[in-house]
Amino acid sequence: MNRRTIELTEAPTAGRLLSPGNLALTASTKAVLLVVLLGILYLRLWRRKPGRERICAHCGKRNSAHRTSCAKCAAPLLATP
Repeated sequence: MNRRTIELTEAPTAGRLLSPGNLALTASTKAVLLVVLLGILYLRLWRRKPGRERICAHCGKRNSAHRTSCAKCAAPLLATP
């Protein structure tokens, strides 16, 4: 029987595993990606929150936040905290 030997042209990397695309993510890269993803999630949730409504003190009608006077009775809408 003939035995064939395999010769390595490069030394194997010790302790560092590479993914199939030779893309190795370090701990700092993973942390940055996590922060970016959490930031995007926060911004999406922040944009979806409902706007504040102004309630007329005179008639009690709900008005959108951009109005300065009531849509029903035309009374001025005061800024409420």
